[in-house]
Amino acid sequence: MALGKLFRALPPRRANPEELMESYLIACHKCTKHAIEAVVIKLIRGELKDMPKAWAPSPAELSSAIRDEMDFVQRQVDLAAERQMIEDKRPVAAAPRLFEQRAADAKAKMEAEGRRLLFEADSFNAAASSRRNLRPGSIYVGILGAWYGPEGSLYQPEPQPVTEADMQAAYQAEMAAADAEMQEILRADMFEPEPTTEPEIDPPAEQTDVAPAQQSAFEEVEF
Repeated sequence: MALGKLFRALPPRRANPEELMESYLIACHKCTKHAIEAVVIKLIRGELKDMPKAWAPSPAELSSAIRDEMDFVQRQVDLAAERQMIEDKRPVAAAPRLFEQRAADAKAKMEAEGRRLLFEADSFNAAASSRRNLRPGSIYVGILGAWYGPEGSLYQPEPQPVTEADMQAAYQAEMAAADAEMQEILRADMFEPEPTTEPEIDPPAEQTDVAPAQQSAFEEVEF
């Protein structure tokens, strides 16, 4: 709590913090957290001229300093609204949208574009590792802290996630097909007949007719 930080740095001048805690809480009633923390930091750093530097201010002094800080912040807000009104040339400055309104508008835009909510992520960097698995057209909406699919993905069937059992079954089927193909190759090599190489046989030499030659020789001799 901011008051505890203040009392650790600057103890009260009279009494102890426990006895004065109720008075300080009354002094901080209806004060913004930002104003209380800003005043405590300024007191510890000694930036408030009219406040003591060696001990904590009284509840009334602390309440006055906090309300001065709240008035300063409100003046800054009014000046910013006036500058916006001048720049936009509007008769009345546009009211700032709250976080809930901006988140609702972003969610309505995603629904109008038909984008499916994929998963939530605290920041863009936290989901950077999963970005490569997203479909083209997916976007990250920072105010909603979530990834949304491409336009029209809300009306498309959601893809079924691939489980580890499916991957293992596909791997086993692939290995079985490869094993069957190898067995078929081995079986074909085992039963293929080897080519036979028989020696060529020379054709029989043509026999010459000897008898007629001898007969003609005898015919030339006359007895």
